[in-house]
Order: sequence, then structure tokens, then C-alpha cells
Amino acid sequence: MRRPTFSLALVRLVVLGVLLVIASVALMVLGTDGVRDVLEDAAGSSWGALAFVLLYIVAVVTMVPGTIGTITAGAILGFAVGFPVAMLGASVGATIAFFIARALGREGSQQLLGGRLMSVDDWLGENDFVSIVILRLMPIVPFNLLNYAAGLTAVRPSRYVAGTLVGMLPGTALTTFAASRADDPSSTAFIAAAVALVVIVIASTYGARRYTKSKPPQDQRTQDKV
Repeated sequence: MRRPTFSLALVRLVVLGVLLVIASVALMVLGTDGVRDVLEDAAGSSWGALAFVLLYIVAVVTMVPGTIGTITAGAILGFAVGFPVAMLGASVGATIAFFIARALGREGSQQLLGGRLMSVDDWLGENDFVSIVILRLMPIVPFNLLNYAAGLTAVRPSRYVAGTLVGMLPGTALTTFAASRADDPSSTAFIAAAVALVVIVIASTYGARRYTKSKPPQDQRTQDKV
């Protein structure tokens, strides 16, 4: 299969950038409250959870913050339904976004960034699953940004999907549970969920630092391969 020329690869990358800008502008116009209202209406419709999942997928692909959908799922559908619904919508949306970036932006990023992107690919190395899990656990890494950024790297799709599911699991479970108990914020269940979320944030940040320090420098890995 012929590799796309530099100009074609760059055009694809520009198209990806334009689509993301349009999505961001649309979000600013609609507002997060508007998105939440649409999701609530979907959850309360005759299609219920199915309509919510489909809209959540679209929301993730169009760069709507995933927390909005997750909180809404727990608050409207309850934990028992909201948790699996949020996991399904977020994971499918994240996967679609990944493949959009891989199809439109990977080749252009390689030719435009060259060695810098190779350094990222090399850093991920054989531990791309672990890297995705840790990045998903870190609250400072925007969920939607990681979806598209991962597609520009050499992360294997199967490892990306698996790492996304594992990394999302604790935060999504605790968020939907806390949202389902938000009507009584003084309850033991709500406080426990909030404390657990804080513990995950601290633990994941610490784990990310340890993992980063345990990776040998790029030049050392290169010498090891020689």
C-alpha cells in the first residue's frame, strides 16, 4: 500500500484540526448546561438508556467533557444503570475518536513532527497498555484530548481500548455512584465516594511519577537495542 504524500497527509491533519475546532465552537455555543439538558431528556425518553448511550458517544467524539455525561448518568439513571451506560458510551466514543485521529492525523503528524513523535512512540514502547491506564487515571489529563492524541501515536488499538476500559473503571464507578447519591451529600455513601475519588487522584498521580521515573531515557533505550 502506498503511503500518502506529504501534502495529502498534511491535508488530513488539517481536516482533523478543523473538525476539532468546529466541535469546540459548537460546545461553547451550546454550553455545558445545554449538553446536560439534552442528555437528561434522552435518559427520560422512551428509549431511555439506549438514547443516552448514543448521545454520550456523540458527545465524547465532539469533545464534550466526559464528566458531564458520567454525572448525568448517575443522577438520572442511578448507579445500577448509570454506571454501565456511562462506561459504554464513554469507551465507544473514546474508541471512535481514537480511530478518527489515527485515520486523519497519524501520517501527517509523523511527517510534520518527525523525531518528536518518534520520541513519544518510543516512550510508550511495549508498555502502551500501562501508559494508557495511568493517563486515564490522572485527572489532569483531559479525557477527550487523550482520545485524539493517542490516535496520533503508535499505541496499538487493542491496548488503547483495554487501557481505556481499565483506567476509566474506578473513576466512572465512583462518579456515577456519588452522582446517584447527590441528593443527600451528607450521607455516608456520598462522602465515602468523594473520599475514594480523592484517593484515586493522589494515588494515580504518585503512580504516574514512579512509572515515568522507571522508564530509562530514550538514548539509553536506543543503545540497549543496538
